[in-house]
Amino acid sequence: VPIGRMVYTPMLNARGGFESDLTVTRLGPAEFFVVTGSGQATRDFAWIERHILPDEHAALVDVTGAWSVVSVMGPKAEALLATLSPDDLSKTAMPFSTVREIDVGYARVRAARMSYVGGPGYELYVPVEQCATLYDALWSEGAACGLRDAGYYTIDALRIEAGRRAWGAELSPDETPWQ
Repeated sequence: VPIGRMVYTPMLNARGGFESDLTVTRLGPAEFFVVTGSGQATRDFAWIERHILPDEHAALVDVTGAWSVVSVMGPKAEALLATLSPDDLSKTAMPFSTVREIDVGYARVRAARMSYVGGPGYELYVPVEQCATLYDALWSEGAACGLRDAGYYTIDALRIEAGRRAWGAELSPDETPWQ
């Protein structure tokens, strides 16, 4: 995976069944940012840690408590962010599965052009202490774009409609990618 790109990848057990599904972003030559489903950080951390071999030189650090994520999804996501960011977020400048640091209002975020719910969108990873600042900035301009809060049930319904599968729902240790 090139630096600044992200990839969806499953973690598979010895039988080929799903142990988890996660997104991995390459931040540098030997630095990665792993995002897992809500409520799975401890489980996935332990699984990865168990699979680092003694002769491998790898450090696994849980930064869950340091980061928040705000997803901006839908056909007006790019337009909304363009009103708040001096950075070029067009499809040409930032293609799908690209990740980079941008400014949104007064917050510095790691923006990922992707969409778990289908359609256009971004996931904005922001340090916890800047999350309220980011949220307020989005709401300050969001009315013109029809911005709405959406909870987990909405996200779940949209990902199903988009054909996205989730660990613990459609994926489990008993299902393989072939199935």
